[in-house]
Formats: sequence, C-alpha cells, structure tokens
Amino acid sequence: MKILIDARFYGPEGTGVGTYVENLVENLSRIDSKNEYVILLKKSNFHLFNPKRDNFRKIEVDTHWYSLKEQILIPKILFKEKPDLVHFPHFNVPLFWSGKFVVTIHDLTISKFGKEIENKKYPLLTLKKSAYNLILNKALKSSKKIITPSNFVKSDLIKNYDLPEGKVIVTHEAADETFTIKNDMSEGTTRKVLDKLKIKKPYVLTVGNSYKYKNVDLVLNALQKLKNNLSLVHVSKKDGFGKNLVEISKKLGVEDRFILTGSVEVNDLAVLYKGAKALVLPSLSEGFGLPGLEAMASGCPVIASDIEVFREVYEEAALYFNPKNNLELANKIELISQNDKLKDEQVKKGLKQVKKYSWRNTAEQTLKVYNSLDY
Repeated sequence: MKILIDARFYGPEGTGVGTYVENLVENLSRIDSKNEYVILLKKSNFHLFNPKRDNFRKIEVDTHWYSLKEQILIPKILFKEKPDLVHFPHFNVPLFWSGKFVVTIHDLTISKFGKEIENKKYPLLTLKKSAYNLILNKALKSSKKIITPSNFVKSDLIKNYDLPEGKVIVTHEAADETFTIKNDMSEGTTRKVLDKLKIKKPYVLTVGNSYKYKNVDLVLNALQKLKNNLSLVHVSKKDGFGKNLVEISKKLGVEDRFILTGSVEVNDLAVLYKGAKALVLPSLSEGFGLPGLEAMASGCPVIASDIEVFREVYEEAALYFNPKNNLELANKIELISQNDKLKDEQVKKGLKQVKKYSWRNTAEQTLKVYNSLDY
C-alpha cells in the first residue's frame, strides 16, 4: 500500500500529539520495509524527520493545524498523491477527503470541557465548537478504523457516538528512551538545567498545559497547606492560562514557590523528572497520561488523581487522590516527601509498570490496522 501520514504535529511543537506522531513514524520506519510511506510535515519540523528507508519520503506542506487553509490544501495534496490509505493522527480530518483513512482520537476533552478551554479572555485554542463537532463526526463516521490510546477513550467513544466496538482499536503509548533511569546525568548537567530554569530543590512537578480541567490550581492550594519549603514546578507554555495560575499563586501567597517554566526541551524535562520529589497529575480527565510513564521511567514517583484512565495505565504504580480534595493531595505529597521507604517502593513499581509499554509495540499494532485494510 501507499500510506500517507499527516505528521504536521511531529515533534515538541505538537506537544502530546507531537510525541505520539514522532514515535509512531520513527518506529514504523524501523519495522516496515514493504509499504510505501509519504510523511506530511510543516516547514518548522521538516528537518526533524530524516527517512532511513527508501520506502519513506517526506513532503513539506505550508499550513498549520486547526486552520481553514488545511481544509483546502491537505485534500489537494491527497488527490495528487493518491494514497491507498491516510492516517490522520488527530481529529482534524479534512471534510473534503472521501478516500480511505484511519484516525487517532486521543481524548474527548473538547467535548467535555470546551467551555473551560474557551476562556473569555483567550480564544479557543483549537476550533469553535460547531466546527469541532462537524469535523469530529466526519472523522468518526467516515474512518475505516479509529485508534485510541486507552480502553477508557475507546469506551467513551463507543458510548457517546454509538460506534461498533470492532471499529475502535487501542494502541497504548509509551515513555521515550530519553527518560530511562539508565540515562544518568552528571551533577553539572543537572545544576545547569536547574539554574537555567531558576529552580531550587526540593520541588514537585506538574507537566502539561494549563487549562482548567488540568486542575493545577488544586496543587497550588495543596502547596499552601504544606509547611515545608517545597516548590511546584509547572512545565507548561507561558500562555494566558499559565498566567492565570501565576495570579492564583499570588492570591494564595505561594508565588515565591511556584515556577512556570514555559516549554522545555525533552532532555531538560528528563532532568526535572529525576530531580523531583514526585510528579503530580491532578487532571480531571485525560486520554492516556504519558507524563506519568515518563516520570516512572525516570525513577520519579507519581501522585495521580483517582480517575479511570490513570487507574488503567498506572495500575498500582501511582499513589491516588481525590482530584477535588487539596488536603488529601497535600497529605500524599508530604507522605512521599518524608517516607523514603514508600518512595523507593513506588519507584520500583513504576519501573516495572513502564516496561509494559513500548513505542515499537504501538507501531506494530498500528501497522496491523493498516494491513487489515489492504483490500
């Protein structure tokens, strides 16, 4: 088959979806020498993927995701390339493409929390709700197969959109090799990164965007209840939502213990995981929870909100708390910070849990989906 992958999210610019796309494409290029692949990339990430096999080639396309331009330009490229199958790794499928395609749906966050993402002071960062619904329904109804990162998202889709169970395939994500505990950093490297980001130990870490459903303000409230000098390092863009958290930290009187880093390079993030007392995942909803696996691979204990998807992915390798109870979270942070035996136990559980997932497996399962449609 000739398979085209819309990989414009590829790399750090595409955040979580970008991590997924990058690892999927890289691993497909290692395991598949039979199918022909065309990889669509933007100008900003075109240099990041360099095909190592003759059956892979890349095309630069000058359009950002979630744009009107992509709805026009992407179909033009598809009609020109005439692929047998297209993989859209996110919901933003062109409305005017009628060819065979599969789509990855990472979560239903916008469906559930659209109003919280669309802050009055800041525009909706994806699409307006009506356009989102139109495009999502096109993706779900017209796709040959739907890929999700967890059984939780699969159940969510089937329940809310009346889809046949066999149409939805789960391919779990994984931690990148960068985060392995064997990737030891020198004290000099660690100090350089912490100094650059103006971080002092001890600290707990949160990773991801700053939307309200991510619930990071709960961690700030928990921080207020901790009597020690523990700080919260939040790895996220310094956008309007991040600035809201800065204002909340001022109101709570913990602004001197809150560091909003902005986006960081993956190697710097690995340093932050290794140096943290714990990674805290306070989110009210997720599709998978990749930062938790990254932390576990780094030897960092995980404290996660007690939601279904985290229980599925982390099992017994995380400490759980009620995501609406900041006092319970404060107690869990204090416990993991002061109890070395518990911390060591959780680190061991995390290192064992993370071995259940690999990007190679993700690529192999995805390739099975592609080949099942070769008719």
